[in-house]
Amino acid sequence: MKANENEIVISGISGRFPESDDIEEFWNNLINGRELYSCDDRRWPIDYLDLPPYSGKIKDLSKIDADFFKLKQADVDHMDPQYRLLYEVVYEAVYDAGK
Repeated sequence: MKANENEIVISGISGRFPESDDIEEFWNNLINGRELYSCDDRRWPIDYLDLPPYSGKIKDLSKIDADFFKLKQADVDHMDPQYRLLYEVVYEAVYDAGK
């Protein structure tokens, strides 16, 4: 049997989802029927007319272990939250692949 050149292997996984710190918590929230959306002002004022009243929000967007990733706190303070999440999720996926 010849190997397909388009085959891929998923050996590690990680993610951030509304009201969930990791995939396991997200799965538990789903199977327990927990609502993962809210109508609050954690991200934006709730009276913006162009935004939907309910949304799913990721917890603790501003947290990152700067020392662990050898980042300067001054850089972290100005870093886009998406990059903070990227550092954490990539590390966790690589770590998960080695389990």
